[in-house]
Amino acid sequence: MRISKVLLGVLLLVTACSQTKETPNGFKYKLVKEGQGSPATQDQLIVFNFKITDSKDSVWADTYKRGFPEFTAVPDSSQSAEQDGISQMLCLLKKGDSSVFDISVKKLFKEMAKSAVPPGIDTTLNLNYSVSIRDIIAKEQFEEYRGKIEAEYYALEEKNAKQQLDKDTLAIDEYLKSKGIDAAKLPSGIRYVITTAGEASNAVSGQTVLVNYAGYLMDGTCFDTNVKAVAEEKGIYDPVRAAQAPYEPFEVVIDQTNLIQGWHEALKQLGKGGKGTFYIPSTLAYGSRRMGNKIKENSSLVFDIEMVDIKDQPANP
Repeated sequence: MRISKVLLGVLLLVTACSQTKETPNGFKYKLVKEGQGSPATQDQLIVFNFKITDSKDSVWADTYKRGFPEFTAVPDSSQSAEQDGISQMLCLLKKGDSSVFDISVKKLFKEMAKSAVPPGIDTTLNLNYSVSIRDIIAKEQFEEYRGKIEAEYYALEEKNAKQQLDKDTLAIDEYLKSKGIDAAKLPSGIRYVITTAGEASNAVSGQTVLVNYAGYLMDGTCFDTNVKAVAEEKGIYDPVRAAQAPYEPFEVVIDQTNLIQGWHEALKQLGKGGKGTFYIPSTLAYGSRRMGNKIKENSSLVFDIEMVDIKDQPANP
């Protein structure tokens, strides 16, 4: 079978653009697209996007999807030799250049981050980076440039969040209807069912409360609980966790403890002794972030929550 001249031209172009390059300290990468102009100088900033995917096809980071790039400066000549390979590569690229490279998790943390691999990260993985230079700007333009990007970013975030919330609530409502569950609704999009009525006075913002909980995906998969019996029943009991953080009531200061927004809204629907099931849209959970192996991007979550105790007075802000 003959290759057409057009296809041959494309193949030659791709091959020509995919050039193996090397930084002064020996870091190798491939230039897959060439832009125009010159690399940044010391009075300029490099604006770049990147995507990191591991050898199991999980995405670690994606500034293209996030809609907000990263910035880095060019060091003076006395410091350039001390840069890691990735930083040196960025200083060699021009506006419009795109590059790719692979690096093992072990090498990334040892040579680039200069730290130990954090617990829970598979050290056998390889990472694939794709990097593109969005812009090269003068340092004095930074504040104005960043402000413009932030405005675009937050407008896009708001639009995407609204669309995702509509999608989530529709899916939750359809699920509840299919199960014959009559749930109350909050303006935020949370649906809930009080399974055990507690005391008349619900918890309020600023109060310290003790709760038991179990978290599920919409398909019924249990991903976390602080109740030992539930953990054993669902096959997620962790003796290491039991030694570090015993299975016991979890203390929360409403609207102050660093938790997903949906939890704080849910807790204010319960009085002492009350129990409920709360269906939380992804926008009030972890949003577009992946959390561990079970909670994927844009996952709506279900929590069974028991209000074990409510302290008498709200905590000081």
